Amino acid sequence: MLTLEEAYTDMLRSLIGLRKYVKIFYSTELHELLSLTSIITDLVPGPDGDSIVLVSGEVIPIARLVNVDGVYAPGQEDYTDCLVCRI
Repeated sequence: MLTLEEAYTDMLRSLIGLRKYVKIFYSTELHELLSLTSIITDLVPGPDGDSIVLVSGEVIPIARLVNVDGVYAPGQEDYTDCLVCRI
């Protein structure tokens, strides 16, 4: 049985294979909520956990993801009301 984190990581891997533009919401180290639209090109391991790599070369730790392609990251469902009008 898959955990929520494993299912979310599998979803990110499937988006890499599709190579489509997706809307990404993530938090910065200063707890700012940022959004962008990009193509996810890779999922890479790191000392603090896995990260996604965007077509621009930007690297975002999975732990900072809030919502990708309309799917909330595990534990980030509290952002539902905040993002409802932005997605």
